Amino acid sequence: MEKNSNKSIKISLSMQEIANLVGETCLECYGVVGLTNSKSIKEKFIILKKENFVEGVNITKEKDKFNIDVHLVCAYGIRITETINEVSKRIIYVLTKKYGELFSKINVYVEELRDL
Repeated sequence: MEKNSNKSIKISLSMQEIANLVGETCLECYGVVGLTNSKSIKEKFIILKKENFVEGVNITKEKDKFNIDVHLVCAYGIRITETINEVSKRIIYVLTKKYGELFSKINVYVEELRDL
């Protein structure tokens, strides 16, 4: 963050950095196997590696806030609602702690269930 003399704050956000942070946060949650590609149906069943997390996280700007869509692969047999709830709470906490109140919506989509 850079502070200007007129007390306004200028923030430069890297979508790759945010996607990596969101991806790592998701993987810390119980029941999450990984992230999957959100755009390509052909690649929907491939679990993304860290360097490709940006393909599973969509970030859009609406006015002065950002919306985040996360596309997950979860473990079969878990309570999906609890996992989604935990993932969204954790993402909000981590992003708010690092960047402040810049994010308005966190949407979590479970694209696939995998048997471990």
